[in-house]
Amino acid sequence: MSNPGPSSKGPPKDQLERGSEPPVKRPRAVALDFQLMRRPGYGTKGREVALVCNHFNVKFEPRMTVNHYSVSISTPEERLLRSNVKRRVLESLRDTYGLRNFAFAYDGESALFVAGDLSFKSKEFRVTLTNRRDVEGQRARSSEDEARRRAGNEFVVKIEFAAVVDMNAIAAVNRGERDSRAQDALRVLDIMLREHATKKAYILQRDCYFSPIFGPGADLQDGVEAWKGYHASFRTTQSGLSLNFDTATTIVIKETQVQLFMEEYCKKSIRQFRDEDFTKCKRILKGISVMTYLNQSHKIIGFSPEPCSKQMFALRRRDESGNMLDTEDISVADYFTRVKGINLKSPHLPALDVGRTKKPMYFPIELCTIVPGQRYKKLLNTFQRQGMIRQCKVDPEERVKKINSMMWKNEYNRDELLEAFNVVIDNKMTRFKGRVLEAPQLQFGNRVKEIPRNGRWNFNVERQMNQPAQTTRWIVICFKGRRPVDAQRIGNEMKDVASKKGMRFGDFELFEENDTDHQRKSPLQRVEAMTNRLRTTLVDGTGNPIPAHKFPFVLVILPEKSPDLYIPFKRFCETKMGIITQCIVPPNGGVNPKYLSSVSLKINLKMGGYNSILVGEETKTLPKISQVPTIIFGLDVSHGSPGDANSPSVAAAVATIEWPKFSKYTCSISAQEPKTEMIAGLHSEDTREMGMVKELLNNFFSEARDRGRPDHECKPQQILVYRDGVSESQFDQVLDKELRAFKHACRSMQDGYNPRITFVIVQKRHHTRFFLDSTYKNVQPGTVVDKTVCHPRDNDFYLVSHAAIGTSRPTHYHILYDEIGFTADELQMITHGLCYTYSRCTSAVSVAAPAYYAHVAAAHCRNFVDSSGSSSESIQSGAHVRRAVDSLPKLQKNVLKKMFYA
Repeated sequence: MSNPGPSSKGPPKDQLERGSEPPVKRPRAVALDFQLMRRPGYGTKGREVALVCNHFNVKFEPRMTVNHYSVSISTPEERLLRSNVKRRVLESLRDTYGLRNFAFAYDGESALFVAGDLSFKSKEFRVTLTNRRDVEGQRARSSEDEARRRAGNEFVVKIEFAAVVDMNAIAAVNRGERDSRAQDALRVLDIMLREHATKKAYILQRDCYFSPIFGPGADLQDGVEAWKGYHASFRTTQSGLSLNFDTATTIVIKETQVQLFMEEYCKKSIRQFRDEDFTKCKRILKGISVMTYLNQSHKIIGFSPEPCSKQMFALRRRDESGNMLDTEDISVADYFTRVKGINLKSPHLPALDVGRTKKPMYFPIELCTIVPGQRYKKLLNTFQRQGMIRQCKVDPEERVKKINSMMWKNEYNRDELLEAFNVVIDNKMTRFKGRVLEAPQLQFGNRVKEIPRNGRWNFNVERQMNQPAQTTRWIVICFKGRRPVDAQRIGNEMKDVASKKGMRFGDFELFEENDTDHQRKSPLQRVEAMTNRLRTTLVDGTGNPIPAHKFPFVLVILPEKSPDLYIPFKRFCETKMGIITQCIVPPNGGVNPKYLSSVSLKINLKMGGYNSILVGEETKTLPKISQVPTIIFGLDVSHGSPGDANSPSVAAAVATIEWPKFSKYTCSISAQEPKTEMIAGLHSEDTREMGMVKELLNNFFSEARDRGRPDHECKPQQILVYRDGVSESQFDQVLDKELRAFKHACRSMQDGYNPRITFVIVQKRHHTRFFLDSTYKNVQPGTVVDKTVCHPRDNDFYLVSHAAIGTSRPTHYHILYDEIGFTADELQMITHGLCYTYSRCTSAVSVAAPAYYAHVAAAHCRNFVDSSGSSSESIQSGAHVRRAVDSLPKLQKNVLKKMFYA
């Protein structure tokens, strides 16, 4: 849709004031209809390069109708059934009722796709499984009668016709047409891949599959290990249907005795366990399946209240005919000794509760083993993250070798189901041509310029910053640890390095903990003691607190990389006092000028300076965005860990503030309901709330006015948005909710204010990889691809902007909406240039800086959310949701205007 140009008249003065009360009158509602845009053309800039990609061409011509049937499987006892049980039931149904001639693709839940017609619209079947070990929830109890045992193996299967799946829709999309039915057709093909993996007993995780046959598990400590596997999914591309096949890694609980797992997790013998250790183990073990000594699988819900020697339960006694005689109260330990003939080695330990909340069932810990292949869904600690990163770092040549090896092991073209659906997969990777864009030129202090090489540039101690910050007063705080640290020397060297880079630092005050504080006080007590000293120090000559905007910079020396001190101290400084801080952990070899030079980059950024800028920013030669006042947004949402359903999601929006420069950002933070991806706080209809977009636009207005810009440059006429973290299935929601929120927020600023908006999605979580043809080495930074493996219709491209360790991962950019009117070359070059403006380091990053900063800001503020009391249970009430969202403390305004998260 075309939009009228934005008004040249500046917004009313009351609207320019940061935090001023907006007018009560609302602009009239405007009907907005947004649709995904088509690709306007292809890029031509850069030198050509031969590439190979982990996409395998697929020949697929539907030979018969594919019907979708709805499947429900139930038992007389109404038990919950796992997918593996449902699959066995359906396999038994096919054998029992003679349906083997039909090709079935079953998702393990409720969807069944059949090549052909089953000749009925709705039918009910009764199926009996003979192998009791495969039945979910079965418990062999000597007191159960034969009829009940038979009933436990009986299932009722209802199959109902749902729809016909038009598999020809895939060909329509490959031709560049838009066809919503293609997603259903691709789903059928992906379910066939799941069926294939199920037959091989692989672990299924969405569209990734794992098994020990792909290599031994790598120990990540604390009872977990990394398993190798592969990703496989069908994609529609410009070259036709393809199979995207890649290596993958996941984390699973070790197959070991429960007692050994608990000891490894708590790093002590179980004989030394206290109540807090069992509480810690309960959180990690809840929901995990264990195999008992009877070779039966059960899920853990917790521990018994009492040890086995004291935990009583009612034992039912029956006669030889199975009739109930009476009940007897007996301890768990006595039961296993008298009834089972097992003398427990540790009757003083609690038992595992594997029953239900109101009907517990106890098994001694020593008689249970963790079932293999269970995903670990908790938050990883520092050592586990480092180990996982090492496992994921695979050299490109080795990755290609593993991909080809796993493709060969899978033997897709010998699979009966794929053959029945007429799917033939090529065994060679796709080859095509890409382009390598030139690196942008950077400008440092004293107008020194440099063109980066291989995505990196020189920023040694002598090279000065483009715009160095200064302060007359700053503070060094030292939290002591086991290793002695000379905080006075570190402060002096930091001042010396900063001055060589052009920064002017005055004298500093040093606050050190007493030698015994870190030994006898908790981390929270240590932080509280230090912040109290800060409060009494940060006063003027009359004893009054120094205003927040005049607070000095604080360098914090921590003893180790741990959140215990870092999070509460950062929270206090940024939410209570409005102080900008930089935390460091001195390396084992001590600090040196190179280390402090890297630290100074972050300090200068947080204090409002520039480390380097694109020469195109200075010369106003960046296409489209240098000629017209433009603001660039970055958006992202950070969620709680998979096991934490009560912790709110934290949304961050960052935006540039000094056009025509695009390297300095202000920030807005908002909490929203847990696990919600769409950002709810971009615009508020409540006139009492600013909204994230309006807040950042006001910052732009205020900064431009303070710098003496003319009225027509005080508001952006163009908005370029980089949105991180959404999947293709959410694109329509982004247009309908988030793009619409931008439009409404602009119109609420001033009637008729309607800047042109371009909305770009940034995706990192995908499995497309590029390699240099013939050598299979990593591609060079600047490699861009918008042909062959991209979408046949939509406007997207892949960009490798960084020099990677291991195999480089391209970032996938989708241009959902473009009112600015970029050509393919223009937006690709701007995005590439923005990857060189992430000023925390001296190398290009893998993602455009606005999206990267938003990601870092959201993750940083998630540290301030108190989720210690949350559980894995879903939030039920609106009040509970509100409390969770309110748990994010509000940052000080002067902090939000700085890049505090850098």
